[in-house]
Amino acid sequence: MKRDYCVTFDLWETLFIDRHELDHERDRMRYEGLHQVLSSLDIEIPLDDLRGAYEESAHQFQSIWRRNESISATDQIRLIIREATRNAVDLPKDPSAVDMLQNAYVDPLFKFPPKLNDEAMATLEGMRGRVRKLGLISNTGRSPGAALRKLMGRYEILPFFDVTIFSDEVGCRKPDKRIFEAAVAQLGSNPARTIHIGDDPEADIWGAKQFGMRALLFDYPVPEGFKRVPTSLFALSRVDRRVPDSEIEPDARITSLKEALAFIDSVS
Repeated sequence: MKRDYCVTFDLWETLFIDRHELDHERDRMRYEGLHQVLSSLDIEIPLDDLRGAYEESAHQFQSIWRRNESISATDQIRLIIREATRNAVDLPKDPSAVDMLQNAYVDPLFKFPPKLNDEAMATLEGMRGRVRKLGLISNTGRSPGAALRKLMGRYEILPFFDVTIFSDEVGCRKPDKRIFEAAVAQLGSNPARTIHIGDDPEADIWGAKQFGMRALLFDYPVPEGFKRVPTSLFALSRVDRRVPDSEIEPDARITSLKEALAFIDSVS
């Protein structure tokens, strides 16, 4: 029998599991792709300058995200080009040129995709039989929500979700309560009857509980490969904490995604 609850999932490092090697290849392909497109448009920017601007952009994005704000892929590209040229060059005005740059920036997600959590499919199938609706609440980094939905479709998990919320599309990021509020409203639920599952103690657990939801921490540590890269967005998100651990208390900790099913069975 289905329970009168809704469940929301985080995406990165919960349903999608990334590796530093894949992240590194995506980064390389992005700035090299931008360089190739700009060259084809007769905009000559040295590759080393683009690479440096791309790496520096991680810290600039982090300062934006620290305010729980979002930045679109187009604005990310604009920032990188300006940084690489000391504001001498801006984003082209031709929409077709912008499309080419966006494709170069987004396509690496599909060339070097994160893997699907081995337990994701079985967990989502199990949830479908246990709760009223499923939602997804995901912060976005360099890959926009539209591309992530497409990848979810390729992995055949998109149909499980009644609602998918991405920070670049709603203009705010976890742990801001507005992104949880948007998901709960679209699910036709209320915070007390909605349970969130994610790996980030601050963004997922503290954020959801501040909005009145229950929250399960998928206890997934930062892989060593990401720790060694100071500009890794994943590592930066874990280092740049604003809420002390003493204020973060999940309703349960799970080390296997399927353990969430037992928690749902236990709630009243």
